[in-house]
Amino acid sequence: MKKILFPLLSVLLIAVVLFGASWALRSVAQANAQKEHLRLLQTLLPGSESFTLESYTGDDANIRSVHKGENGFVIETCTYGYAGEITMLIGVSNEGKVVGLRVLDMSETLGLGANALTDYEFLAQFLNTEGDVAIQTGGEDAFSGATGTAGGDAQTYVDGITGATVTSKAIARSVNSAVAYVTGADIDSGATSWGG
Repeated sequence: MKKILFPLLSVLLIAVVLFGASWALRSVAQANAQKEHLRLLQTLLPGSESFTLESYTGDDANIRSVHKGENGFVIETCTYGYAGEITMLIGVSNEGKVVGLRVLDMSETLGLGANALTDYEFLAQFLNTEGDVAIQTGGEDAFSGATGTAGGDAQTYVDGITGATVTSKAIARSVNSAVAYVTGADIDSGATSWGG
């Protein structure tokens, strides 16, 4: 009986220790994730130290969440690109200027649209814009239904990523949605012709 009881107690003790360690590490991981998220929000909206999550009840399907800071907002957007959804965080000042943006997640074509994750020259073109941004194209393109403009003539044209016009326009729609939330502008969603 002793030979059976000792291994059983040992296994039970090991299970309790592992469960306790797992629980302790989970709370540490959650705290680290919250700190990292706050640091990202502070980077995208310089000058804001704390943020409150506001509920979004508007009609713009591109907006997923709104984080209000002291001097503006960080808007989480999700638009359809060429191969799927593109999730971004966009910092917009109370004056309606884009002060930071970051692509969080996408499943665009490697070597083309996926370059939006790291093409900082492309993303930097959106900084200091006030919405109503469109992608500059050299005439009619094959995806003319994938507009990046916020309805009507754009105030600012930016150069898209070569070979990734649809992805570029999806990012422009995200920026337009974020700025429109802050400024109260009425924008068209600019959905692509294939349902995105």
